Amino acid sequence: MTAGARRCSVRTLLVTLCLGLAACAGSPAERATPSGAESTSGGAVPSPSTPLLHTIAENDFYYPAADLIGSAAPGDIIDAVELVAPAGVRAWTVVYGSTGLDGEPVGVSGLILAPADPPGGSGYPVIAWAHGTTGIADVCAPSRSGANGTPIELAASGYVITATDYEGLGTDGIHPYIVGVSEGRSVLDSIRAAQNLPEAHAGAASVIVGLSQGGHATLWAGQLAPTYAPELDVRGALAGSPPTDMSAFARWTFDAAGQGEIYTTFAPVMLYGVWSELYGLSPSFLTDEGQRIAAAAPDGCDPSGLTANPYVSDPTLIPEWSQRLMENSPGATRTDIPFLVISPSDDALVSYDSQVAGVEAMCAIGDTIELRTVTGGHDAMLTSTGVWSAALDWIEARFAGTTASSTCDPS
Repeated sequence: MTAGARRCSVRTLLVTLCLGLAACAGSPAERATPSGAESTSGGAVPSPSTPLLHTIAENDFYYPAADLIGSAAPGDIIDAVELVAPAGVRAWTVVYGSTGLDGEPVGVSGLILAPADPPGGSGYPVIAWAHGTTGIADVCAPSRSGANGTPIELAASGYVITATDYEGLGTDGIHPYIVGVSEGRSVLDSIRAAQNLPEAHAGAASVIVGLSQGGHATLWAGQLAPTYAPELDVRGALAGSPPTDMSAFARWTFDAAGQGEIYTTFAPVMLYGVWSELYGLSPSFLTDEGQRIAAAAPDGCDPSGLTANPYVSDPTLIPEWSQRLMENSPGATRTDIPFLVISPSDDALVSYDSQVAGVEAMCAIGDTIELRTVTGGHDAMLTSTGVWSAALDWIEARFAGTTASSTCDPS
């Protein structure tokens, strides 16, 4: 047990977590819908107005000393605070060791939730949750203000939930937004962190689940797992509405903006602002307003604010930008970990065609991947109880050791 893990039992914040638990006590097979989701199939889904809110008084919690970060192996608990949770659940805000985009040690924050009672066997199965876009500034980190949309109810039904904030989101440094290597490492090290927190009783087996940005992170975590975290027993990776073929996604937003669909550019412009800083690239393909909003992105949470088409030209036609888009598209390295991609046919934020193109690229290298097309918009995986129930079936099948299906053309 690390020093940070030992502190968990004594550093308890006297605040109440409003988890909004659904009626999901018992086995993992009893269904729970993520907090904040709305049912599209007629049933009422609990949606708390104040989900998992807490405040950490220690201002330095998210900014541990450099020597603590430097000495932490990936997944080591650097510090943790246990939170007062509803009956049946335990919860911690943690900072754990990881590997940054530059290959150096970093501290990454997140949440770990677990059933309150010790397991009857060797440990609870782990679901690593990768969240969607919340912004770039540290205050945007989900663990700082809530966990709306995180499948926290599953912690009451027999799973350990580990939810990373990702590198630089909540902690020192810029958040490498939609940068696959960084996101994937943060997710995989969150599994290690849960397993390094004795009170969580995390077992060896894990499944990775994410929506939107989290879907991108999920695909990258699955791709990186065999080389970055070979000791982990990752049974599968489920991505909802993921930016997959990044070139196709960027080209789509360029075309959509030209047709007046400005909302499709909010997240891409935020990405261009972050990548300009990370990679030293010029955002000259954006208008003056677009460049101004892109430059401000690392300091905020809301990617909106554009009033007109932010593009002057197509970034996919600029070699240095095209290269970065391709290298942050999953599908370059084959893995034996099975994937499920849930793609809504009416996704207005990440084009369906770009998701399909990314899946085809992963098929081409021999991945086991199922593309499941569903009706609905971008958040369909969470807002449709039927889709979420089917997703849970897939997760449970992975833990049961069932062979995963593939929709790739065998020819």
